[in-house]
Amino acid sequence: MSTPEVTTTGASRRLVRGGSLLAVSMLVANAGNYALNLFLGRVLTPAEFSDANLMVTFLFTLTSIALCLQLVAARFIARADELGFAGDSDALARRLRRIALIAGTATGAVLAAASPFWSTIFQTASPWPFVILGAGIPFWLVQAVGRGVMQARLLFPALALSFVLEMVTRVGLGILLVSFGFGVEGATIALTVSFIVTCVAVSFLSHSRSDRTGDGISAVEVRSYAALVSVLLLGQIIANNSDTFVAKAFFAPTDAGIYAAVALVGRAVFFLTWSVATVIFPVVARRHAAGRESSAVLRTGILVVVGIGAACAAGALWLGGPVLGIVLGPAYGGLSTPLAAYAGMTTLFAVGNLVASYRLSQSRVTESWILLGASVLQVALLLVWHGDIATLIAMQFIAMSTLILALGGRAIAGLIGQPARTSREVLP
Repeated sequence: MSTPEVTTTGASRRLVRGGSLLAVSMLVANAGNYALNLFLGRVLTPAEFSDANLMVTFLFTLTSIALCLQLVAARFIARADELGFAGDSDALARRLRRIALIAGTATGAVLAAASPFWSTIFQTASPWPFVILGAGIPFWLVQAVGRGVMQARLLFPALALSFVLEMVTRVGLGILLVSFGFGVEGATIALTVSFIVTCVAVSFLSHSRSDRTGDGISAVEVRSYAALVSVLLLGQIIANNSDTFVAKAFFAPTDAGIYAAVALVGRAVFFLTWSVATVIFPVVARRHAAGRESSAVLRTGILVVVGIGAACAAGALWLGGPVLGIVLGPAYGGLSTPLAAYAGMTTLFAVGNLVASYRLSQSRVTESWILLGASVLQVALLLVWHGDIATLIAMQFIAMSTLILALGGRAIAGLIGQPARTSREVLP
């Protein structure tokens, strides 16, 4: 399978069009998912909504596995295709799908088997949502590999379609089942079915076959890179979800449901900016493989992320509370300031994540370790100070500000001293 050359004018235009389409599709998909969550917040009690949001939060904690598979596929397939050996990347994709299926089956079994334990710890009304979610995990991981293939080959229209298809299935089925009285279980069934439908579509859209091979992709190198990716993803998972778990464990059910609404809306910044990292990652990986400079790509990406975050924070401050009050009910009407603060905090994290992802596409991991350190700091702060919603957000602000300062200091030190990199930090 031939791959586009992103240095030509025509290919650059295709890249911009494809990236824009992906960004729009992710915006539409997130809007649909948020519409579903707003519907759930309206028809369910705050305690039930908190249970439903917990299922999504559990899923987000498992994205460390899914995104690891996706980024490994994106990096090595992009490099193999750039060098003209698509057969190597096809073989790697098949191997990663097998790994995804095994890991997903094992993870889903653990989630389902321990459902009474999870239900007790997180004070849910029933253990069944954990069982239902566990059934969908294998499909969730296999589809991540297919998305990595499409990302590497810059197949952004197909990748965009997969996100919209997942959203339409989840929203349509979720509203139907909840309307018929299935509650949290119905919402979780919709989540699982959306994985199954999307997995089938992604497997079809990402399929290719080529006999052109090189020396082969080293399994040792793939495992080493997966270890580097895991550092970044572990930091992402901790930073994105630890506050929800703390609120669910320490707040009263109604307060936890209100905080879930703040976190759900505020986290939109991260998911809206994920399309920027998705486009940048394979482009930088290709440039790095060909020995080309890519710092301008990072600067542009940071400007886009900051612009999105600023717009979201301003919109939350101006309209967030009143809109939530109308859509979800009076209990959510006074949340404009917490929503804006959460959006601002998430913007800092999104910038840090973009920088770490950019460096990871070049196989450099120091920034990922910095992000993981900031995430651990966040957990420590939240476990000590978690009295109310404002305190939770303030602690996260401190952790994410520390992240940006550390990354800025690292960048300045690199410009001044060009410190030597160890063999552990840089892979071929």
